[in-house]
Amino acid sequence: MSDGVERWAIDANVILRYLVGDEEAPAAKAAAIFQSVERGERVVVCDAVTLAETVWVLSSFYGLPNDEIAQGLLPLVLADGFVMSDKPRYIRALQLFAGPVRHFGDACACAGAIEECEGRLHSFDRELSSVPGISREENLDPEAW
Repeated sequence: MSDGVERWAIDANVILRYLVGDEEAPAAKAAAIFQSVERGERVVVCDAVTLAETVWVLSSFYGLPNDEIAQGLLPLVLADGFVMSDKPRYIRALQLFAGPVRHFGDACACAGAIEECEGRLHSFDRELSSVPGISREENLDPEAW
């Protein structure tokens, strides 16, 4: 990736049109954007909230299963020209979302716990106890404070 490449922030609707392709003209424009990223001519910067919005729309509006959402998004996020703060965390979150974690927000929390807290996670969601690498805790004695 060249230092002289322009950086552009990207919105969820561009990612959605690229992945879903349900609106012909915007889908073609989105494809051109991602092709320029693949060729190293452009860098797109994606906020974590934008990624979460994309996941939410694909799940709630389009009804896609988690594994299909992750399979569609992972190649984009993994691209050198796709920039995110804490990118490895969101790659891990998408991988968890494709597998044992049903909700993307929970997958992000698990990824953060694994990366920064040796897997320790405070959560009342008992299903997260089965996530590899997670040690879930919900019971603290308030009287011990």
